[in-house]
Amino acid sequence: TGSIGHAGAFSFYPTKNLGAYGDAGLLTTNDDTVASMARQLRNHGSSARYQHDMLGYNSRLDSLQAAVLRIKLPFVDAWNAQRRERAARYNALLAGVDGVMTPVVTDSHVFHQYTVRFTNPRVSRDAVKAYLAERGVASSVFYPNAMQRMPMFASNTTPLGVVDEVTQQVLSLPLWATMRNDVQERVVAVLKDAITETSQ
Repeated sequence: TGSIGHAGAFSFYPTKNLGAYGDAGLLTTNDDTVASMARQLRNHGSSARYQHDMLGYNSRLDSLQAAVLRIKLPFVDAWNAQRRERAARYNALLAGVDGVMTPVVTDSHVFHQYTVRFTNPRVSRDAVKAYLAERGVASSVFYPNAMQRMPMFASNTTPLGVVDEVTQQVLSLPLWATMRNDVQERVVAVLKDAITETSQ
């Protein structure tokens, strides 16, 4: 893990499968130049105390976050297996619901998010999300704008219609390793009601 390219980046944001108590992250590399640059950038661009060679950040992993991660790390494989079980159960509960595409559960998927796609054009993802919220069921839209729509890519005119379409159809449902069956059943029941009510 983390050795496929020149560098690997890991987020330990508190809601991640392996989350710290606050913001935290990790970079891996086997390139000495990248490693040296990363060490400088994480410490205000400093190569030596009070010597700043470039603009940098204050991005050091503090001891508290490292301690939390060290305690949680031995449990992450079991938690991921539980997430897969929860995802498979969601898939079973949603089987046969017209216009809802569920993710494929594989042995390597860690289900940081459980995201469904609404393929029925009469179903509005945003209306479903609002319906869920009104009934106390959390849901999230991660990355609501396709990358090619970001200002930094404004000069890119390549048509990516499928990407634009999918960003308007996906919704992530609540999922955590120890989620109880009755909680999942309630989420699915409200979701089914939302689809029925908002697609008329």
